[in-house]
Amino acid sequence: MNSNQSNQSKSSHRILASHPDTGTLRLVRDSITNLLDIEIDTSPSPEYAFELSIKRPYSLFIFGINMPNLKGPLLYDMLCLVYSKVHDNEPQFPPVIFIGDESDNNKTDELKKDARVKSVLYRPLSIERLISVAKEAMHLQ
Repeated sequence: MNSNQSNQSKSSHRILASHPDTGTLRLVRDSITNLLDIEIDTSPSPEYAFELSIKRPYSLFIFGINMPNLKGPLLYDMLCLVYSKVHDNEPQFPPVIFIGDESDNNKTDELKKDARVKSVLYRPLSIERLISVAKEAMHLQ
């Protein structure tokens, strides 16, 4: 387990977050861990996030929209193709929350049409909104 992975077993839920900004990742990880008591793996690298999602099942994905080398929506589409094949015991494919900037506003309309996309959040992030959307996406409310 690397330093970005929680080493305590807290619940059956687990979240994978990937965003190129480490400050955003730290805010997401600390908020989810402390307020929801859920394990979260984080990586600024979308390629490594893809590898992590193949290694273990997740309840929710949180991806940046504009990440270097592999954009968040493309990463999610790729996972849709392989996730059920490597995690055949999982009942469903995890939903996703995308994190973008206000400049991404014109790209998000298409994303919001996808039923698997639970929300698009904009930076600077509201911790209350992040927690609320994550709870709703994982049916914790």
